[in-house]
Amino acid sequence: MDRHVLLTISDDSSCLCSLRFLCGYFQHTQDMHATLLYVAPNPRAGLSEAEAVSDFALVARREGAIRQQAAEALSRAREFLHTKGFPADHIHTKMTYRQFGTATDIIQEALAGSYDAVGLGRRGISRLEELLSESVSKQIFVTPIDIPLWISRSTEKPAPHAVICTDGSPASLRCADHMAFMLRTEPQHHITIATITQAPSPATHHALDEARSVLLEGGIASDRIHEVILHGEDVAEAILRHTQEVPYGVVGIGRTGKGESHVISLLGSVSMRLFRQLHWATLWICH
Repeated sequence: MDRHVLLTISDDSSCLCSLRFLCGYFQHTQDMHATLLYVAPNPRAGLSEAEAVSDFALVARREGAIRQQAAEALSRAREFLHTKGFPADHIHTKMTYRQFGTATDIIQEALAGSYDAVGLGRRGISRLEELLSESVSKQIFVTPIDIPLWISRSTEKPAPHAVICTDGSPASLRCADHMAFMLRTEPQHHITIATITQAPSPATHHALDEARSVLLEGGIASDRIHEVILHGEDVAEAILRHTQEVPYGVVGIGRTGKGESHVISLLGSVSMRLFRQLHWATLWICH
């Protein structure tokens, strides 16, 4: 089955973070497609319906300028991917006008297109941060976010390998499944299963075993799977410390851990900390 990711594109170089990650991390792209999405300002923005109708020439000029700007940004992004070796016929482009806000429009497009993940560069991340800060008044975002997000902030070539952080929660196991799907044809990457505890217990080893089973069932060979138990009371801090000491290209985590409610909080406390602070690796967050 082909892998298909949606990458958000903007007019500045910040969008290249997600493109650099895609090109630098994945080697076997024969079964991978990338759709580049540009969310453009609405040419009718700031105009009443009567003004838009009466001044059609103004709307047309705005639309022409916006389309040209979008085409140039998409062309640069397409060329970047192609020059890095991504198959030209696997690169698709799409422009849409902003309707509900950039972040919401991106998520809605992601669901409509049945993509496997959404990759956000710095501009997309900042838009998502704005939305997260207003999550109470924008509950529409809670349901549509049910798709893996790739958060890329680094401009450096990504390190090899990946770590999946699990506490045995359903969300973390879904992230393990997503990681297996995306990396099963990328044998150069090993996957480390990490769990964080103050004192190892049967539940600790059960969480590791469950994640290992998901990876094996997803097509990851056993010699590519490793395990580590991290110690600490602050789960997010333990993950941040470990991923600084041991470089990974990808850090995967579920949006909500055990005891956290997806309804009460858009992102769980640990995933929110990583969303805010992890910048040396690409963060994969699954619902």
